[in-house]
Amino acid sequence: MPALAPTTAPSTLIVVSLASALSIVAPGSGSAQDFYADVRPLLVEQCMGCHTRGGIAWSMEDPEETFEKAREIAGMVITRRMPPWLAEPGHQEYVGDLSLDADVVGMVAAWREGGFPKGRARPDPEVSSPTHAVFRPDLSIELMPGASYLPDQSADDEYRCFVVGWTGEERGYVTGFRAVPGNLKVAHHVVVHAVDPEMVDRFKELDREEEGLGYPCFGGALPDRLGRRAERDAYEARYPNGVRELSRASWWLAHWAPGMDGHVFPEGTGIMLEPGAGLVVQMHYYSVDARGQADTGSRVDFQIAEHVERPAFHLSQTRNAWLAGERNGSMVVPPGETVTYAMDEDLGSLIPYVARVTQVDEASIEGFEVHSANLHMHAFGHSGEITLTDDNGRTETLLSMPRWDLYWQRDFTFAEPKVFTRDRLEGTTIRVQCTYHNPTADTVYGGYGSYDEMCFNFSYIAVRVGELINARPPSPS
Repeated sequence: MPALAPTTAPSTLIVVSLASALSIVAPGSGSAQDFYADVRPLLVEQCMGCHTRGGIAWSMEDPEETFEKAREIAGMVITRRMPPWLAEPGHQEYVGDLSLDADVVGMVAAWREGGFPKGRARPDPEVSSPTHAVFRPDLSIELMPGASYLPDQSADDEYRCFVVGWTGEERGYVTGFRAVPGNLKVAHHVVVHAVDPEMVDRFKELDREEEGLGYPCFGGALPDRLGRRAERDAYEARYPNGVRELSRASWWLAHWAPGMDGHVFPEGTGIMLEPGAGLVVQMHYYSVDARGQADTGSRVDFQIAEHVERPAFHLSQTRNAWLAGERNGSMVVPPGETVTYAMDEDLGSLIPYVARVTQVDEASIEGFEVHSANLHMHAFGHSGEITLTDDNGRTETLLSMPRWDLYWQRDFTFAEPKVFTRDRLEGTTIRVQCTYHNPTADTVYGGYGSYDEMCFNFSYIAVRVGELINARPPSPS
């Protein structure tokens, strides 16, 4: 999917600061580690946002039952597969960083080496209070009112899109988002794509042509079937250049991932939606551990403002030619090979586009704030990075993922945005680089389908229209 967001703002993931985390779980020098004194507090603080009864993962609420999985827990923590945080450390400070300090990982390793001692049972600690802005919804939209959807029982994963209407009668700005899945046992994550008003009927038509509720949509807002040449050609016989039109008219608005509640976009910013706009809500269902269970009552909630200080947009950064890789040879991953593709976007070249999507007069744009990065690939993704080079040639890494994982996508929001005045936009570039590995006997191409590949960066960028101060240059990587 172009999935896993936003988005671009703090989530309600319960995360302790490094200092408090260490005070809870790091034992004193020479002391022995045990489950109740050292490991259990870590799990309560960092893991039980997802590992609860009715949640997406197995429950850790009963400490004795949790202890029975000691070996599995230690292995996931030591290899840093849990908590799921794919950003390589040392480049940026991110909002809601779930990664564990090396001392904490070392404590878990020592616990394993000591034979997993249990220790004396004791009450769970209280979790830390969130410090971010509180989410208060202004609008709720149900995905399938009065109905339910049973995910494909023949597959472990399914990406299903539901087309719903935006109910605002006036232009408004989305300033916060929350997804409320109806069944957390099968909902892995959610992505919301906005659709320009003039293309909403096209998406509704595609929806009606599919059997059952919604349609398969692994690659984003577009139906998977348009990734097949015969289906694409048939559609474009009705609507010349129609697939590109659908793609250009749909864009990333927000996302939800396990452990998140509502998140508020950076203060003073928001994304404009016009009356008559549509929403395509992509649900990633993972039902291998919940066979026979349906999704009922899923909804999406929004905070809305009539005006914002700094209108924002999502930079959907890719090379369009890659999405037709089979036809033009622009993105090809041969059998058994590892290949890398990359492209750059000059911020100055975006000004006409930004003026159109934000409705800010081009002459009034005085600068950009880059708030986040979000790498997106499909199943053959191996690793990737997003870098920023300023107009003086200085480069910093915005996001590096040495180990790509399709199932844990999210926005990585910077603690401080990267700010550039209008005179510095030209010559300042964002580069996205994607590396793929194809272990199969078939050639993989760039495209929209489930088994095609993509290379995207999604960055939340706010437009400054008032007096700007000169930003500090990026620090070298």
